[in-house]
Amino acid sequence: MLLACIWRHVEAEGNAPGFDGFAAVTRDPPPEVLAAGHNRCIIPIRPEHVAAWLDPDPNALAAQMAILEDPIDAVYQHVMVTPAT
Repeated sequence: MLLACIWRHVEAEGNAPGFDGFAAVTRDPPPEVLAAGHNRCIIPIRPEHVAAWLDPDPNALAAQMAILEDPIDAVYQHVMVTPAT
């Protein structure tokens, strides 16, 4: 599964070291994910959108949003587990 993610490098400043930040892009969950108790869901992108996602046109935000609005068709399942006593 290919996930829509964003990252950023922050340069060191003063005594604070530099670091890389990373986050998966999420959306409102489908019903089966909400039923499992999650209020957000990752966005799995289609393989044909990977090149455009990784090398975006900075003047075409609408194209990037279109990728997020066209996720793969995924069905999520969960099983409730009873803790051992």
